[in-house]
Amino acid sequence: MPKLLAVPNIEKFAHLIREQRRICQPVEEEEVKVIRKSEDNMSREFEKAARRLENARLVLRRFPNIEKLRSRASKDDPIELRSPVTKEELVAEVARQLSISIEPENLHLPSPLSAFGEYEVPMRLPKAIPLPEGKVQWTLNVKVRGK
Repeated sequence: MPKLLAVPNIEKFAHLIREQRRICQPVEEEEVKVIRKSEDNMSREFEKAARRLENARLVLRRFPNIEKLRSRASKDDPIELRSPVTKEELVAEVARQLSISIEPENLHLPSPLSAFGEYEVPMRLPKAIPLPEGKVQWTLNVKVRGK
């Protein structure tokens, strides 16, 4: 205590304790590593996303077009949607339901989906991603059903 190597734990000596801790304890610096995105890492991420898209089914719920529903000739006629499903809506639903971000250019949808049913939407992915066995191209399984 005479050399202030130890002091009683009272408020009077609290500033000395704080000063000693500040001097003696080194400040830890957080080391941040920057991981550069290489072509190899990007192709692996594309491949993982493509595999998840291949095994997943996207389910969209839409309202039917009531005027067309009443005027159907038979039960086998497809039920038309009130508003067709566009490419941008598909991209947004993939991001929301499957947590995968794709670009609208990756989907090949010549015309919007305008009726209930199940569809296979072709996808355009880089050729570096190997196709699954028995497949000619990548497809996204989409099911459009009523609310």
